Parts: sequence; C-alpha cells; structure tokens
Amino acid sequence: MITKQAKVTPPTELDLAYNNSIAVSNSAEITQSWVEASQVIGERLKANVKENLNVALNVAYGPGARQCFDFFSAGNNTPIVVFVHGGFWQMRCKEDFMFIVPTLLKHGISVAMLGYTLAPEAKMGSMIKDIRMGLDAIEKKVRNDRQAAWADELEAFPGFCLLGWSAGAHLVAATIDQPNVRAGVCISGIYDLEPMRHCYVNEKLQLDADDALQFSPIKQTNHFGKPLEFFVGGAELPAMQRQTNDFYMYRQAQAQLGDYTLLSGLNHYTIFDELVNEDGAVLKAIQKIFS
Repeated sequence: MITKQAKVTPPTELDLAYNNSIAVSNSAEITQSWVEASQVIGERLKANVKENLNVALNVAYGPGARQCFDFFSAGNNTPIVVFVHGGFWQMRCKEDFMFIVPTLLKHGISVAMLGYTLAPEAKMGSMIKDIRMGLDAIEKKVRNDRQAAWADELEAFPGFCLLGWSAGAHLVAATIDQPNVRAGVCISGIYDLEPMRHCYVNEKLQLDADDALQFSPIKQTNHFGKPLEFFVGGAELPAMQRQTNDFYMYRQAQAQLGDYTLLSGLNHYTIFDELVNEDGAVLKAIQKIFS
C-alpha cells in the first residue's frame, strides 16, 4: 500500500528573506551554546537565591507561565537593564539568554530578564501588554527593595534601559514610551510588521493588516522623545538590515535621539559578542546611557 506524503510548501522569497536560521549555517550550534552557557550561569546564580544574595527568580506579574521575570541586582543604587528576548515572538525564553547577565553585573548594572507569553497563545497586542505589565512589576520590586536606600520622600524613578534582540527589539521600540523607561538598545530588530504578515512567521502570529499598522513602530510615533540605539550585523540578511536602517532613518527625519551602528562581519547570532565582550559596542552603548 502506497501512502501519500503531505505536500510541503516551498519557502517563498519573503520566507527566505527573514529566515535567519537558514541564512546562518551554524545557527543551531550557536543557539545551543547560549543555552548551555546559560544553564551553567543560571545554576551559579541560583545558588545566591539560597543565600538571599540579590537574586529573585520567576517573579510573577500575571497568571501565565511566562508572565514572570528574573532579577539580578548589582547593588542598591545601580542602573537597571531590562532584557527582552527574541525568537520571532513564538519561541525561546528568558532562561536561554542568562549568558548575558555576568558581564552586565560585572560593570555594575543590575539586570531583569523579562518573559512574556508567546504566539500562538498570545497575539501581538497581548505581548506588548505583557511587557508593559512586566516593567511596572519590576519597578515595584525595585522600589520595595531600594526604599531603605533612598530618601524618606522617594525620588523619581531613574528609569530602565530596555535591551532587546530580534523580536525583543521590536517589543522594546513598541513599549519605550513607558514612564519608567529612559532609553532603549535595539539589536537586529523588526520594526515593520507588514512583511511578517506575508511570510512563514505569520503562521503562528496571525497578524492582520490592522495589527501590522498598529504594532509597527515605523508606522507609529509613541517612541518619539526617548533615545533608541540601533545595532545590526553587516553579515545579516539584507531585509533585516533594511528593517533597522529604515526605522533609524524614520526617527532621524523627526529629529529623534539615537545612533545606528552596522557591525561589520557579524550575523544575527554572533552580534551578541558585542554585548558580552569587554570592549563590545553594545555594552559601551548601555554604559553611555547611564553615564
């Protein structure tokens, strides 16, 4: 008996234009190395929880399994980076990126790793709402933790630096108008969702035309008034480079603050070297925001 095989739809040109995994032949090895390094670092950081040393894990801000954050304090008066992970809004988790924490802590920067509900369980509007809820919950925790270190009359909250990669960079740009955010750093992001609506990514995202308009930072102005730093790799897909360049130029035309850096030779994954290395351009940008 001959059984029919399911028909496989070949990828379209637009699918390939945004498929970073296919574009980088060793992407699976790179992301696995992140996970393995993060597991080792995570175990070491978790040891501090038992000793009550400046670590809080899976602090809930909502009822969902992913509606939580991890917080790693570098001290009471230290600046705070909130990291929003990527994965085309439908995969990966905050725990996969724990490898970025030690470098930031070493430089006196506290870190919150913010989780959010992914597609298809959540639509884009719900993910953006998750980030906003998470930021408010992190602020509340920080205020409670630091109250003793501040004056009796609490000073104005100094504000987070949001840091996002890929889909996380989109969520940073979409929520930077939060009052408790001072600036954002966007790595290899997507800022126009219209192409996402017409490629493989939308199988789970289920964006429609209204969603693409409402939730595309390049079609909105709510991010005006806050500085955004942009990074993209010179070895990334041309469509990914255009996303960053076009959004940066859109903001420049409206005299918005922030710089654009094309990092020669780096792809969608190796670009993290510029965050974890001591002389990395992304790390320096974060330090400059707090200087």
